Amino acid sequence: MSQAKVSEETRAWRVHAVDADRLSKRRIAAVMATADAEGLTSGAKAKRISGRVQPKLHEAAVQRSGLQGNELLEYALAKVALEDDFAARLLAREGTVSRDVDLEF
Repeated sequence: MSQAKVSEETRAWRVHAVDADRLSKRRIAAVMATADAEGLTSGAKAKRISGRVQPKLHEAAVQRSGLQGNELLEYALAKVALEDDFAARLLAREGTVSRDVDLEF
């Protein structure tokens, strides 16, 4: 492989990594802003949580989010608390459209 080709691939990967990092930071900020708007992050931090997790799971979460410690835990909890239930609501609607409705286009 030529030096120019390696440089192009390396440069493309770096640009992708920077874009992914920006997207990750935006995603984290959006989740935490939504959690704040929902009142989930207001008040004193009085609840203590501890536990053990698999090292690979923790490392992957740290690598993907760039967060550690309390910030990582708060982000993970916010993601669960704000999780979209669209799929469950969509599946619950199964059979609610009349069979007489013409859905042909």
